Amino acid sequence: MPKKLLLLVLTLALAAGLCGCEKGLEPMQLQAAPVSEETRQVLDLIDNELTLWEYRLNDGTYTMVVDLWVCQDGRWEKTNLLTGPAAGQAEFAMRLTASQAELIILEETGTTRYAIPCPVDVTSESGVCSYSSLTSGSTISSGAEIPLLARLGWDNSTDPVPTDWQNFQDSGCDTGVAVTVIFTEEAAA
Repeated sequence: MPKKLLLLVLTLALAAGLCGCEKGLEPMQLQAAPVSEETRQVLDLIDNELTLWEYRLNDGTYTMVVDLWVCQDGRWEKTNLLTGPAAGQAEFAMRLTASQAELIILEETGTTRYAIPCPVDVTSESGVCSYSSLTSGSTISSGAEIPLLARLGWDNSTDPVPTDWQNFQDSGCDTGVAVTVIFTEEAAA
């Protein structure tokens, strides 16, 4: 039941935000989706690590690739979460739990949810951990990887936690989970 409630609340929150998406977002931009204070409070009650973004593409046909990066024992490996056609504009959310990574996409045509197992729980397996996500705008370049979020953990570290989380592979962490997105424009036929 809690998962259905989360999906319902998220759908309503994203639907409210999608109404204003076209007005404030320039083409080829990705940014954290604005949500009202009331919506944020409801989302915080359900899950405080749910992150929302919106994007807008130029005219053309694009593919969206969302990858889950997992670090165990200091070694990063990539698993594909989604590869598929990208709408011209949409909102999406990521949620990392101790056992899975969930991607929820809200387009004008409906809501789609993808989930894959996450083999590492950074929070419980690390002495020091950090959680960071993309909060400012980012320009979308065809084929360029954009880091969306990273949860990084160090077993025993007295060094300061790196603030450049977007270079998560160079963080020196022992365990970690990161999510990236790539938009690729398909060649005209």
